[in-house]
Amino acid sequence: MLRRLIALLFVTVLTTCALSCRAPANEPAGTLGTRVLVVERSSGSLAVYDWSDRKLLPNRIEGLGDLQHATMTFGPDLRYGYLATRGGRLVRVDLRTLRADGEVKTSSNSIDNAVSHDGKTIAVAEYVPGGVTLVDATTLKVKARVPATWTREGKVMDSRVTGMVDAPGNRFVCVLIEGQEIWILDPNQPASPILKRIPSGEGQAYDAMITPDGRFYVVGKLGSDRVAVLDLSKPDDGVREVSLADPSQAGEKAAPKKLPHMASWAVAGDRVFVPLVGEKRMAILDKNTFAFRQSLPVRGHPVYAVRSPTEREIWLSYSGENDDAWIDVIDVDSLQITHSIRAGRRVYHLDFTPRGSHVLATANADEQLVLIDAARYEIVDRVALRSPSGIFGPWRAFRIGL
Repeated sequence: MLRRLIALLFVTVLTTCALSCRAPANEPAGTLGTRVLVVERSSGSLAVYDWSDRKLLPNRIEGLGDLQHATMTFGPDLRYGYLATRGGRLVRVDLRTLRADGEVKTSSNSIDNAVSHDGKTIAVAEYVPGGVTLVDATTLKVKARVPATWTREGKVMDSRVTGMVDAPGNRFVCVLIEGQEIWILDPNQPASPILKRIPSGEGQAYDAMITPDGRFYVVGKLGSDRVAVLDLSKPDDGVREVSLADPSQAGEKAAPKKLPHMASWAVAGDRVFVPLVGEKRMAILDKNTFAFRQSLPVRGHPVYAVRSPTEREIWLSYSGENDDAWIDVIDVDSLQITHSIRAGRRVYHLDFTPRGSHVLATANADEQLVLIDAARYEIVDRVALRSPSGIFGPWRAFRIGL
């Protein structure tokens, strides 16, 4: 009798587990951890690709508007993704159903967004009108609108905001472009969220990044070879100016002509690898002091540098008709290019899968998403997409600054 009861209980548990673990009918089959959402700029949509199964899912998310420089972040519980569009819309995406699940208009023109470490607040950097919008992640209600203003000759003017990142201590950090200030914000104080206003130094900011350990916030300057570095562990010390110029070169070539967006910088080991568009070199800085170490010659004008999770390699893309189809793999120790992969014309973005087994890249001009085996340096899949650009995997929820 006891054996029968135990057997019956065992069958009941298995049946209950099978029913409870089964995905709801409206949820796509597959695994969340192996999916990426890819921006299709020309059609204002997000495509969904499963890199493990190597297939494009039918759950394309349409009608998202202007996706030029669109950014997507993810809540720490991986329930939702949050897409900030250039048209000032913050769209929440249900990661189970892969459908839009509400939106809020934060401005007329936004550029970056970030999720607080507690997952409760989304911060959006606004161009028009300039400022920061804090949004409740659960209700999508605006918690606070923080105007970014600056004064010139007695006149108060709006400043664009960029470089929005999450930071340790459940903080946000951003920079005012015209206002020349770095802001540190506390989302849990919506009535007065600005904790510190720190001058970003001479020159107009255009973008910023935070190092993967969350310590340094780095601001790039328009038309300058200098960047401003803020140590977030000692913000009251202010910024220090760092030059990317190569002192061994003379004349006009000493200063970089243009810097790409700061998300393209790679930090590996004790070094920072900085692509310099307009020159066929990367600047290598010391990660702790940001002092210039050396230049690294490369085949063309470098745009996007991405480190492997092992930190042993940097994968580098280029601009220019002769070079923009190539991805070069640089060994961090020897600083030698060990492999070259022809991914497709105009590589707009690339990223590693969480453990570094594969690299995903968008070849915008060829309208393809490319999957590369990172151990064999071979392309293992190509998928046709519509003007693909940004690649956003849910693992970004667990990286500072992404």
